Amino acid sequence: MRANLLSRALGEAGFGVDIVTTAREGVRFLESMGVPSRLLSEHFRVEFGERHDMSRARTDARVFNYLVLPWRALADLRRLEALARSADLVVNDSLHPALLLAPVLGFPRPVVQLYGENLWRAMEENLDHRVPPWVGDRFRRALRVVRERAFARIIHTLGSTEPEPDSSPRTYRLAPVVARPGRTRAQVRAELKVPDGVPLAAVYLNPHFKDPSIALALEEGLARGGFRVHAVGEGYHARPGWIATDGRFGDVVHAAELFVSGAGMGALELARSSGTPLLVLLGDQPEQARNVAELMRRWPEFALRSVLVGDPDLPAAIASAAGELTGRGRSSTPPRTGGEQLWVKAFEELVRAARVPASARQRLLPRPRHALGPGVP
Repeated sequence: MRANLLSRALGEAGFGVDIVTTAREGVRFLESMGVPSRLLSEHFRVEFGERHDMSRARTDARVFNYLVLPWRALADLRRLEALARSADLVVNDSLHPALLLAPVLGFPRPVVQLYGENLWRAMEENLDHRVPPWVGDRFRRALRVVRERAFARIIHTLGSTEPEPDSSPRTYRLAPVVARPGRTRAQVRAELKVPDGVPLAAVYLNPHFKDPSIALALEEGLARGGFRVHAVGEGYHARPGWIATDGRFGDVVHAAELFVSGAGMGALELARSSGTPLLVLLGDQPEQARNVAELMRRWPEFALRSVLVGDPDLPAAIASAAGELTGRGRSSTPPRTGGEQLWVKAFEELVRAARVPASARQRLLPRPRHALGPGVP
């Protein structure tokens, strides 16, 4: 979704944007939004179970094979080099390992690392408690070295967007970009045929949710609260009452009495900015647990409840949390200013910097001057 939103915003600002994905599902998702993209390869991915539980051992094995087999990471970099021959920037969204290492491997185009703050922390701690401490420390230091070798860094965060002390030049901290509502609450409810007085629940589960028992628990739990449900989930697209994608899902969240999702940063920011109470389904996902903790630390008054997908009585847990949240009503949190335009401004600055000859860049490097809070040129 971030690629969809940013490609449109950057396109409106006059940028040419080419999107390359690493899954056929991603190509289909973007196509459903009217956004063309290309498939790089499917050699790399984070491994999940059907209940949104991250498999560390399987992911480690896949990353190792991806990096050491020359027809995988190196072949992907060669193809990216050809695709990016006329590009000012290559943006690595969410720390794909080939482009994370690209700046230290002599990749010829400026690389921007774009990642969530808590995703980075989870990656740094990936080996903790699984290897000797000195190995984990060296792993962290190595990650930071390759990150700092990049041309620039864009960090999306639920926390402060103020520049951190001693941050590297061309480092931006931005609030997650989310869709602006295009329909009124009344229009959404009319189009979804939701009767007056009936609460609406907007449900989005990403493709890593596939276990039918989770969808069944949601259906049963929300039915106990009398909700009309608009359910979106690529992993449940064949299930009655669910659809694979909805390009205007943000409108539904703004109109709903309850939003149900995983704890991705975009979902949390959409809930926060709309004020819609949020029920989070948590699997074994360290990044998402951090996201929830960060949101509640900064906005403790926000109406949010977490339910573990492994709860032995998941329908009852969902029904209880949903009832409590809707009883609290909509939240009011301070609006963030700037939105998409601050992302566009960051890319405008980076493109200008990338067009300066490399020999002159060191003389012109700016220190971070201001906060930027709320695709690939």
